[in-house]
Amino acid sequence: MVGIIFGTFVPMLLLGVPIAFCLVLMTIFVYVDIGDPRLFTQIPQRMFSSTENLLLLAIPFFIMAGEIMNRAGITDKLMTLAGSLVGWVRGGLAHTNIVSSMFFAGITGSAVSDTVAVGKIMIPAMKKNGYSEEYAAAVTAASSVIGPIIPPSIPMLIYASVMNVSIAGMFLAGMLPGVLVAIALIVTAYIVAVRKGYGERAPFVGFARLSIAILQGIPALLLPAIIMGGILFGFFSPTQASAVAVMYGLLIGFVFYRTLKLSDIAPILLHTVKATAMIMFLLACAKSFSWLVSYYNLVDEVTVMFVSLTENKYVFLLLVNILFLIIGMFLDMGFAIIVLGPLLAPVAYQYGVDPIHFALITCTNLTIGLASPPFGLVLFAACGISNVKLTRLSWAILPFVGAEILVLLLITYVPFFTMYFPRLFGYA
Repeated sequence: MVGIIFGTFVPMLLLGVPIAFCLVLMTIFVYVDIGDPRLFTQIPQRMFSSTENLLLLAIPFFIMAGEIMNRAGITDKLMTLAGSLVGWVRGGLAHTNIVSSMFFAGITGSAVSDTVAVGKIMIPAMKKNGYSEEYAAAVTAASSVIGPIIPPSIPMLIYASVMNVSIAGMFLAGMLPGVLVAIALIVTAYIVAVRKGYGERAPFVGFARLSIAILQGIPALLLPAIIMGGILFGFFSPTQASAVAVMYGLLIGFVFYRTLKLSDIAPILLHTVKATAMIMFLLACAKSFSWLVSYYNLVDEVTVMFVSLTENKYVFLLLVNILFLIIGMFLDMGFAIIVLGPLLAPVAYQYGVDPIHFALITCTNLTIGLASPPFGLVLFAACGISNVKLTRLSWAILPFVGAEILVLLLITYVPFFTMYFPRLFGYA
């Protein structure tokens, strides 16, 4: 099988063939090598069965809820609130950018969406106020990493559906790490601002303007609270919570802010269908690969490999971190979760790592990989918005990626930060 992977999958991937097609074609070649024609009839069956998980219904609804918030102009309200809270600190626009991404993370759950939504406004504003364009793009790209960590999170939904881990437990586990990443980025941005003379300290906006900003931003910030509160107190399941998020988004868009129009519904639905189709097709194609994992006993082989390298849990986690960070730079996050999750999670359980803890390590790792130079997907999105060359952006983002890696090591080796809320609510 290894020969087939390197002889078919890797060349197709390098040639630009979509990952989903690479998986299916590689599986077909393996079936041919096995020589049992009955296996070919199982490919469509497995692809179809992979989409029958009820939890996957939450994906289109959360995507739609995020798109509704975008169309309703929630970004402006959240940025005004973020600016009122931290804009008076040295390097204030950079801090505003980071806090806006943290607020926005509770709405979209996608790093690329956060980069585009926040970057379109914050990057020009930062350049206008004397920040270098590569620094503005770097702050935007680095802070978008918070998106898939703070709930709701599309990558967490994918992981939960593939590995049968509690999505409510994962959402709870992501709360503290997301805040820690934001704090680390703010500290880094402050140090860079002081060293390079960015953003003179501005006066505090005053409690009156802060109160107005809070009142205008509260309806948007209530969305993650409604989702988590409803799930934890048993009012609805995670899937039902995603539908409630859509209804709530329509309510504040049409009634409270009155910025959403009927003409926006068609583009919202179109974006939702496209994004959902891409994710679901990848999941369906990956189901055939999961059969190969069990057929060839790859989990046992990977376990033996790691145990032969080390019997120490902490060394194992370090090796996993390095592997995920490298893979996150090159491969789609959903694909990496689907392929590597079934391989490495059982090994982690053998080392005594809690399933929810390992799930957060995986998602955080791969998310940081999105912003890691030179090939992180978020970097290309930030380059497209700012017109900054990739090389300049790659150098500018290194201090922020370093800060995120420090947080990653903290949550890896101190389980308290990921497991406190899941344990508090009985999910671990």
